[in-house]
Amino acid sequence: MRSYTCRREGARSLDNAADDRLRVSVNLLRCEDGASLWSDNFDLQMADIFSVQDTVAQQVASRLRLQLDASQQAQLTKHYTSNPIAYDFYLKGAYNFDQRLLGIPARMLESAISFYKKAIEADPNFALAHAQLALAYATEAVFIEPTQPAWVQYANAEINRAQELDPQLAETHLARFQLLYSEFEGYQVEAAVREVRLANQLNPNVGHEQLAYMYNHLGLEDLAARELARALEIDPTSSSVKDTTILMYQVQSRYDDYAADRSVSRSLTSEAWYLTGKGRLDDAQKVIDDWSSKRPDDPNLAPAKALLFAAKGDFRAAEAAIPNVLAEHPLKDPLYHHATYDIACIYALEGNSAEAVKWLRESAVTGFHLYPRYTRDAFLNRIRQSPEFIQFLGEMKTENDRYRREFS
Repeated sequence: MRSYTCRREGARSLDNAADDRLRVSVNLLRCEDGASLWSDNFDLQMADIFSVQDTVAQQVASRLRLQLDASQQAQLTKHYTSNPIAYDFYLKGAYNFDQRLLGIPARMLESAISFYKKAIEADPNFALAHAQLALAYATEAVFIEPTQPAWVQYANAEINRAQELDPQLAETHLARFQLLYSEFEGYQVEAAVREVRLANQLNPNVGHEQLAYMYNHLGLEDLAARELARALEIDPTSSSVKDTTILMYQVQSRYDDYAADRSVSRSLTSEAWYLTGKGRLDDAQKVIDDWSSKRPDDPNLAPAKALLFAAKGDFRAAEAAIPNVLAEHPLKDPLYHHATYDIACIYALEGNSAEAVKWLRESAVTGFHLYPRYTRDAFLNRIRQSPEFIQFLGEMKTENDRYRREFS
């Protein structure tokens, strides 16, 4: 399937445009080679911005020869707000939310929340802004401040408001998904997937990244790759989608694919994971030393150090580091199951199957259901013939088969 993107050029920010006219230049590009398929200019007053949006959408659909049914046509021209100022704040919030995985995530998320709130101040009945604010609050609760349950209350309040304003809004289900797949709702993996699938049914352009994220964690690797490919077709520029691509490589232990993919950005975290997994331990040590000097408080650092100790055969140092690993996660936040999986690998490298399986089970009940990875991860090779691991693997296969029957 080919993918396309529309690039808008020459548009002034809405909150600075006042009463003057605006020229918008639109260029429809084919992503695979950058070829321009259609371009046009629109001169308008600020009050006409939504009519131009409708015109552009119709022109793009026509140029792509899309055959739209009545519901798709309605979705194409649906207006979530008639207030251009509210819409501008919403777009700024959406950009900052997508950029939260780069730089300083807490600051970008704080900016997203601020812009969404301004959008709602400009239009209190802007259901989409309420839904996206709910998702931002849920993300703050789950990833940034899990010790502050007030964020969950804020998220639920915005979910309810969005639902009241527009019961057919897809994005409301994404906020629910984020809370369901967290310590606040006990990592209800199947319920979380169902919420995202509901979102996708309401709007086929929504939820592919979140489905890829969930399918990765459920060990449905082919489904994850399919959804991630669709997310990239819809928005090839998304930083969040590219970050999910790296997560896919890590969760699936796809070291060579990570090395070959030059479209994703490298980080100290991903490089340490790659080099340790490939057995390039001296190079991994250099990266971790650099990481320690630049970001000593990164919660991903302690498990990376401990796993490298074990990979080098220094099991005493690896085990001694485990309390520091767990201290980074006083609550079972979304990084906890990654950390406990690394602890399981430490014990597996040591040949301690009982402790390894204990931590594999802990990883599973907090969100990691990685049957395919369990079958091939080289870090687990020393315990493959142990009765504990064989029983665990059988249970995980049964679970994986159930997930596949429901979600394929």
